[in-house]
Amino acid sequence: MKFLRNLIALLCLPAILAGAYSLIESFAVCSTNGRGYMPFWLGVLCYFAFQLVFFKPLRAYVFGHELSHAIAGLLSGAKIKKFKVGEESGSITLTKDNLWITLAPYMFPIYTIFITAVYYGLSLFTDNKPFYGYFLFLAGFSIAFHIALTLYIIGIEQPDLKVYGKFFSYVLILAVNVAVFSGLFALIFHDSMQISDLFDKICRNIVSTYNFIITGVRDIWLAFQKTK
Repeated sequence: MKFLRNLIALLCLPAILAGAYSLIESFAVCSTNGRGYMPFWLGVLCYFAFQLVFFKPLRAYVFGHELSHAIAGLLSGAKIKKFKVGEESGSITLTKDNLWITLAPYMFPIYTIFITAVYYGLSLFTDNKPFYGYFLFLAGFSIAFHIALTLYIIGIEQPDLKVYGKFFSYVLILAVNVAVFSGLFALIFHDSMQISDLFDKICRNIVSTYNFIITGVRDIWLAFQKTK
């Protein structure tokens, strides 16, 4: 089973990397096009300045980490038996476990999702456009928080990543992050980024990537045949 999971992850990796490249490229263009997105970058810089000058807010990260396990568990039909958050570590005990429960904290930026849900939820009842700059700031701050501390935590030995194999877990985490951030960026930069356009770009880059790989393998095979 482990071999099959790793094989599937390896075959899907070019598509995931093509998707990640497409997302980063679209994000770089949309977030720097001068349409008033400076608060987003200010939020990113403020988080990294805070971490550099003061400390890593690990308790907040650990709470979000364990909460992600809990939410994924509840959505999977599990019940919470124990929930504990400490200074640098935490634990949760559920009545069941699965792939999504185990890897949820690494795949979903829970604070960014919460901030985005609140902003768009309020838009159903009131005109919150005057607060768009604050939303951008919090989105940038929370995304920087998620990326910085997720990379930090992954750099430490994590039992979660061993359950289904490290390689498979890393590939799946990257794939889901690309999908989640595609949706989030389309909501955060709604004036500049359309999810349909981004999806089209990702699909075209995936096709181009596999065409490049297949053509390269074919050329190498033909060259090898000629040497016989």
